[in-house]
Amino acid sequence: MTHRPVQPAADDGRDDPLPLPLALHRELRRALRSIRYGAIELVIHDGRVVQLEWREKVRLEQEVTREHR
Repeated sequence: MTHRPVQPAADDGRDDPLPLPLALHRELRRALRSIRYGAIELVIHDGRVVQLEWREKVRLEQEVTREHR
């Protein structure tokens, strides 16, 4: 069996608008505005976005140490 690599679709330079439900659009914008470090994940079921999750990382400038007893 011969496998050919999948070629990405040609980019003609135009933005192809992706219609999003208003609630998803609102939540995605909120997540993107609030997150500084982390990940945003969309969960898809039957071709529809059913869940949006985001995890934010907290970066500490100084090393965290235990208090001396």
